[in-house]
Amino acid sequence: MRHASLLLLLCACSEYDLTSPPEPEEGVIEETDEPDVIDSSDPLAAPTAVCSVNPDTVRPPFETATFIGQDSYDPEGHTIARYDWTLASAPSGTSSTLSPAGANATITPDQAGVYVGQLVVTTDDGRVSEPCTAELNAIPAEALWIEMFWQYSGDDMDLHVLRPGGTPRSNGDCYFMNCDGGSPPDWGTVGNSADDPSLDLDDIGGTGPENINIGAPEFGTFTVFVHDHTSRSYTGANEVTVNIYVDGQLEWTDTRAISGEDSDTYFAEIDWPTAQIRGL
Repeated sequence: MRHASLLLLLCACSEYDLTSPPEPEEGVIEETDEPDVIDSSDPLAAPTAVCSVNPDTVRPPFETATFIGQDSYDPEGHTIARYDWTLASAPSGTSSTLSPAGANATITPDQAGVYVGQLVVTTDDGRVSEPCTAELNAIPAEALWIEMFWQYSGDDMDLHVLRPGGTPRSNGDCYFMNCDGGSPPDWGTVGNSADDPSLDLDDIGGTGPENINIGAPEFGTFTVFVHDHTSRSYTGANEVTVNIYVDGQLEWTDTRAISGEDSDTYFAEIDWPTAQIRGL
């Protein structure tokens, strides 16, 4: 009977050890299992700026292009509250700027070259997109295109182009006195406007640009020079740049410091139809 009682006690102790956790040791903090906490505060995605330009090629300084941003969107479904257009790059010397109109912006290039419009959009809750860029090419349609700009305002630089055999400040010279205003001198074949020069941009108080172009030049040697007009507020040395384009391609460029008031600085001669250009 004594042995049966001892066996019953041992069995009871064994059953307790299997079902009850042991007491923690003194001074030891027991870790407890807790459910993982899921962070649901992930940041919202940025809006997406979508941009293009139409048309992507224009004739300066007559044609206008539109940079388009109206297809920009927010993947989170918020409203696009701001469209910020800037010119990321443009030809050196240009005075053209973007004119915003809601989601779009227009520009009329005044010089030949590449104009890159950049768009950044912002949602109504303040999230900002990465920039989007679109490229506009301004390519002259005329066979001969000559443009000029200068460094400092307040100095009136005047672009001149002499026809073959022409003399300065005569009808053989295209400049602001006789070439601006839609009635240019009659060069080449009489009555044929294609070989007549045109001064399309004339700037007085700024830094240019100015340009003279000829759709189909007569044969011979043309001469390009710059006159530093008098009676202007800026009289120091001014860096003047002349670019010469042939069939829409930049073929010659030069920059010179001009400081003499009422002086003529000769830049280049152009032989036509070979389009050979010689610096002077």
